[in-house]
Amino acid sequence: MIVARGVDAMKRAWHRDLVDDPEAHAWVLSLYRAGELYPDTVDDYFPARHAPWPWLAEALTRHHDDERRHGAMFARAITRAGFAIEAHAGDDVFNHVIRACTPAPWRIDDGDAGDVRRAKLAHFLAHAHHLERRVSRSLEMHFDACEQGGATVAAKVVETVLRDEVRHVGYTLDAARELVGDVRAEGIVALHARAEARADLLFSARQVRRFLARFGSRATPSRRARYTLCAALQSIAASVA
Repeated sequence: MIVARGVDAMKRAWHRDLVDDPEAHAWVLSLYRAGELYPDTVDDYFPARHAPWPWLAEALTRHHDDERRHGAMFARAITRAGFAIEAHAGDDVFNHVIRACTPAPWRIDDGDAGDVRRAKLAHFLAHAHHLERRVSRSLEMHFDACEQGGATVAAKVVETVLRDEVRHVGYTLDAARELVGDVRAEGIVALHARAEARADLLFSARQVRRFLARFGSRATPSRRARYTLCAALQSIAASVA
């Protein structure tokens, strides 16, 4: 509990530092944007046409539309702040890092049997569930930092995106259970929880190091030291996860 509180306090301080520096804030908004745009860079996200029920097909389509809208919203927030939009790829996109940590594929082939399609769709939904849950937690902290730092434009964007992400967290888990049953879903959800947890450590350590390299001179010496230690500990934890 004490360690969890310490990590939570560190993350909140990190978000405050990001918001306090307009250029660093634009950079982190571009990282959020990269995650929202990721589904359009691959061909196996939101496989609505393979959904066995109309309501799930509609939910997946709406989810995809939400992500595109979020990307546009983050882009507007960045440009309104006077900064160019940065593109990110590979290990600088959280979705990509999670996939690299995930042993189960979810690409659905047209020749897959019905039960195989359901299982793969459940895997995708479990992946999306844990991804959105982690992003929601990050956005909660970032929204608080925006409000405290007076970043009103970004705060409105983050609040809107967060509201959608919370909805995504709920339906993805419910649908995964509906597709394969509670017992099988438990194992699938646990697998993707482990993948996301390791990916979070790897991604966070990388982004803290990128922050330090680019903006570290603007942070206080004590915070630079804490962030350096945090990145090192995250890398160690990821190596044994």
